[in-house]
Amino acid sequence: MSREDPIKAEKDFSATLDEQFPIIEKIPNYKEQIDKYLVLEKQTRQSSDLSSSKRILERLVNVLVSNGDWNYLNDLIIILSKKHGQLKSSIQFFIQEVIKNLKQLNESDPKELETKIKLIETIRLVTDKKIFVEVERAIVSKNLAEIYLNQKNDLDKAVEILCDLQVETYSLMPFSDKIEYILEQIQLTLQKGDYNQAKILSRKILLKTLKNFEKADEFKTTYLKYLIDINIFDYDYLSIVKNLLLLIEIPIVKESKEFKDYLISIVYYIILSTYDPHQNDLINKISKNPIFSKTIDSKIFKLLEIFTTDELIHWSNIESLYKQEFSTTSIFKDVKNYENLQKRIIEHNLRVINKFYQYMKLDRLSYLLQLSTDESEKYISELVNNGMINAKINRPKGIVKFDKTKRIEGMDPRTSDNHINAVLNDWCFDVDKLLEEIDSIGHLINKEEMMYGIKKVI
Repeated sequence: MSREDPIKAEKDFSATLDEQFPIIEKIPNYKEQIDKYLVLEKQTRQSSDLSSSKRILERLVNVLVSNGDWNYLNDLIIILSKKHGQLKSSIQFFIQEVIKNLKQLNESDPKELETKIKLIETIRLVTDKKIFVEVERAIVSKNLAEIYLNQKNDLDKAVEILCDLQVETYSLMPFSDKIEYILEQIQLTLQKGDYNQAKILSRKILLKTLKNFEKADEFKTTYLKYLIDINIFDYDYLSIVKNLLLLIEIPIVKESKEFKDYLISIVYYIILSTYDPHQNDLINKISKNPIFSKTIDSKIFKLLEIFTTDELIHWSNIESLYKQEFSTTSIFKDVKNYENLQKRIIEHNLRVINKFYQYMKLDRLSYLLQLSTDESEKYISELVNNGMINAKINRPKGIVKFDKTKRIEGMDPRTSDNHINAVLNDWCFDVDKLLEEIDSIGHLINKEEMMYGIKKVI
């Protein structure tokens, strides 16, 4: 059983080792050398001589590696780690030395590859649930995951091994190493297609912490790209835009070839985003940003003007004008994105109509929206429920009445003062009415009880 390092050794074996090492090295049989070293290891361990113990353990690893006896080394890992009174630092040092020499095993050789896997599994076994060797366990687990991924083409096993560790809780692991490890976990889960797991893992990293260390910008770039991949899968357009805006601010991204593509993607995704105050604020800021107007094609940039102007947009015109641009981007190769673009245009048109009209016939509205009557009703209902417009449909007369309640542009009507006051007034009226009904029922019950009592007496 391992124990904490002592403040001071009971006996110093430095001189003894200096005398014995040259003698042991002359023994021709390496196994006899190992036996001699193990005797010395026991003496240093019992005397709590940490520095001498480390010297012996280093010799043990070097002798076995130089003679290619990996099986014996594998056995020693288990034996020495379980020795009574073994110092924690000695175990840690011994495992670190073994890890350093693992690279000597050629992964392209099937036999050596199996030996390497066996050694790593042994290290994972002896380091399990031991805080003082948690970093070493993470290192070999990462190595093992790479073997299963690259050599055995077993992605599921690689994900299982790598994602099993909660490195964010490792106090001994440097912060940058933790970030790198979590990013690799996210990468593998995305490669596997497990976006829910990737989303959970992504929450372990905070963007505000990715600064003031060597690879901060590199890690931030990678992390934001993974977040964008997750957002694209969820069709969370507004989050894609926010993450892309953060991405283009990173110096290494500004100098990359993909910078212009990121700007174009921002334009496409912001017009795909559902209208709300935040979206309205972002699209106006993007349209006023000179980087976009100077870098991307003016035709694509004009989309921002189209969607921020209070004019009706005809889908057929957009489809014909931007057919080539849409065909060259992967965004609109996704059928759902293409359908959502049509939906955003319809929603924009309804907001414009709501702003300038008080009454409109349903068939006329359907003509302007380029939809059937049923589809028009459906979109009006959706926008009313989402608080984007205020309207009522009179089906018998075939008329749509738009509420002209004045409100500030970009303000959510569901949170406006007028709306909140109306809701509170209705609620108070309903509560008062309910209390009156309860009071009336109480009087009726008392009356019945009194009448029943009189009849019983008579």
